[in-house]
Amino acid sequence: MAIKLKKETLIILFYILYFAWLFTVTYLSPNTVNINYFTLFVVFFYFVFLREEWDLIWFIVASSIALIGQNSLFSEIGEKNFDQISQIPFWLPLSWGTTVLALRKFFILVSNR
Repeated sequence: MAIKLKKETLIILFYILYFAWLFTVTYLSPNTVNINYFTLFVVFFYFVFLREEWDLIWFIVASSIALIGQNSLFSEIGEKNFDQISQIPFWLPLSWGTTVLALRKFFILVSNR
């Protein structure tokens, strides 16, 4: 027997997961492996239950901007190479993509009311 939840309930669950994840990333856990798994869980939850038409494009663009920005703007001036990308934690581009999706979902909810 499958549990059928309303769209509003899923959105509320997503935001609870999102802010719990944000709190975990910023304050509670310095363990990168746990943050990676938690971030992947939040991303998969969003794409399975709450995906909109252009969300994948927004997610890829925001994640790419995070990688490009981390590699070019925030790194030391000098020779830049792809080894710097491997030093970026896996959760960082996912968090930028997830944040853009959360803000987009919030905008859609507010503008449709």
